[in-house]
Amino acid sequence: MANARYRVGSVAACGVRSLRVAGLVFCTLMAAAACQAAPGETAPAAPAGPEASYEITLRPELGEDGMVEAIAVTSRLHGDLKDGETRLKLSAPVVYVNVMGIADRILDLRVTDEAGPVAFTLEQDDPVPGGFPYFRHWTATRDVEFPLDISYRALVQPEGGPSGPAFGIRPSKGGVSGSGAGYMIVPVNAEASQSVLEWDLTEFGPGAVGVTTFGEGRVTVNGPPAALMQGWLMAGQAGQYPPAEEESHFRAYWLGDFPFDVAAEMAYAKDLYDFFGEFFAYLDPAPDYRVFLRQLDTEPYGGATALANSFMLSRGPALPEEMGGHSPRSTLAHEMIHMWVGGLSGEHVLTNWFSEGLTTYYEHTAPFRAGRVPMEEYVSELNALSERYYTNPAREMSAIEIGQVGFNDGRIRHAPYERGALYFADLDSRIRAASGGARTLDMLLREVFTLRERGDVELTIEAWSDFVSAELGAEEEAYVRALHIDGQMIYPASDAFGACVRGVPATLEAEGDTFEGMQWERVEGVAPEACFASMAAD
Repeated sequence: MANARYRVGSVAACGVRSLRVAGLVFCTLMAAAACQAAPGETAPAAPAGPEASYEITLRPELGEDGMVEAIAVTSRLHGDLKDGETRLKLSAPVVYVNVMGIADRILDLRVTDEAGPVAFTLEQDDPVPGGFPYFRHWTATRDVEFPLDISYRALVQPEGGPSGPAFGIRPSKGGVSGSGAGYMIVPVNAEASQSVLEWDLTEFGPGAVGVTTFGEGRVTVNGPPAALMQGWLMAGQAGQYPPAEEESHFRAYWLGDFPFDVAAEMAYAKDLYDFFGEFFAYLDPAPDYRVFLRQLDTEPYGGATALANSFMLSRGPALPEEMGGHSPRSTLAHEMIHMWVGGLSGEHVLTNWFSEGLTTYYEHTAPFRAGRVPMEEYVSELNALSERYYTNPAREMSAIEIGQVGFNDGRIRHAPYERGALYFADLDSRIRAASGGARTLDMLLREVFTLRERGDVELTIEAWSDFVSAELGAEEEAYVRALHIDGQMIYPASDAFGACVRGVPATLEAEGDTFEGMQWERVEGVAPEACFASMAAD
């Protein structure tokens, strides 16, 4: 690994700790600001000092129907502008990951300092195709004095509109949930390096909870104001696991009615989370983690998306056939695994094959290796993965072409997930073959991720390829670019998913068409616990 290209002690805009965040944290103007200061970390409990800090209070407002209609925001900014800045600037998303019109729903914006109200000029980024973020910007028309106050009302995301991740703030079960990016307008050129978030839950009555990715109730967050955008929020009479009085490094909160026993399924998720902490090992101990679940009665329903040390599962009303079943356990696994996998530095559309592909690979293999998934289900899931890839209309699309489609077609958008998962499975086989069984993908990743966690490596496509080249003794970057950037097809090794299954060529059918692909079958005589036996000692 000595030949790998990396910069010691250097971190890009979406740096070491922000790499734990799932691939949907975009380093545009606003997200880059959030990435600079480890948004997943909370500061010690002591309140931030008045110098260079941002204080914000969220007060959900109920309409006549008892549903949340807006979040009223009051905030105070202490400190000064950054060096070289002359006028205060605020920004809010117009579109954020297919959530439309966020900036349009910010009403009654008022900024005041000792001299009185502050007026602003407006600018807006050019729209970005595929539902990706772009922003509206407010620039003060005069010099401002600190501290200054910023207040506004953010209306909830209305029903309807395109599908996509659950970043928009939506009402549910008398409460509200979403992400900071779904409602916030923030100062982007102030030197504030710590934020304090508080809740006013008056309208919810006794027993209500206000919680974010960063913690419950009042929290102090290291980072600029924009760091708060990269967290989930939930407020209202929410369910909790475990009970509030019980201490735990894993907590879940939910609003709505679900077709499964939420507390029991969150106990399952906690057990799986603890296994992942031991399995991936390099984060020791594994950090506190929060799961948010919401059930919505109207579209868009959302999906599952991870941010730092947390994820949101958002869904619609239960179908009759779902009643009494399990939660989407593979989805729970996928979103939690994102915290350990992280991603590559660089443009999202060119790098999400790593974050989503590796997460998808472990989504299928890690729970099986933990004994939480039976053999028959493991084989079935692998075949479903293969079918999705080989019948996907984007199976030979380039990364740029897939990015241009973006969130307008979920099947096309997921092609890098599937292609990436097969790549990492095949890479594990190649590493085992090159080392005579002495080395595995798990070993390589733990070493690389430890370097990344220490800040010794900026993990780019080039750096990753160099690590793999050193591992295999053969050049990897040209193959990585041909496969993940240009769209070359992949047919992984027959033992890519362990010794207990075998991949074989197969003709797959979908919507009246046939496709040449692969299927997976059980190898008789090899027990499930022996499937990855050669990896047990790593």
